[in-house]
Amino acid sequence: MTERTARLGTVQETLLIPLYGRAVESRKRDAALRGPRAEEITASIDYDFTRFDNLPSLIGTVLRTSLFDRWVADFLATHHTGTVVEIGTGLNTRHERVDNGQAHWFDLDLHDVIELRRAFFVNTPRRTMIAASVTDGA
Repeated sequence: MTERTARLGTVQETLLIPLYGRAVESRKRDAALRGPRAEEITASIDYDFTRFDNLPSLIGTVLRTSLFDRWVADFLATHHTGTVVEIGTGLNTRHERVDNGQAHWFDLDLHDVIELRRAFFVNTPRRTMIAASVTDGA
């Protein structure tokens, strides 16, 4: 994959922290979660991710992701054709980790985030990216 420069606002740039956390965690032998897609995306973005190496919140993002993965997987085990809405999705790869092949997913985030996201993900009949703010009017 071609290297891509992340052009994000200050708030949106924080989406790189959980992405990097998942990529780092995925490389561990005893990983709390596996995220090969996060590793691929991290490797293809021209960004100095090492600036996050000593962030105390890095492991927190991994643990939070693992917990949400479990909740979504539990929901989909009961509601096979359910709908998952990821608000502030960033470069989340939950769909790749827990999709059951039947559910519908909506990935919502700000316009510049969705623009970056489209470099790595595509809309499908069951997965749709929406460029909007959660605070936008209907």
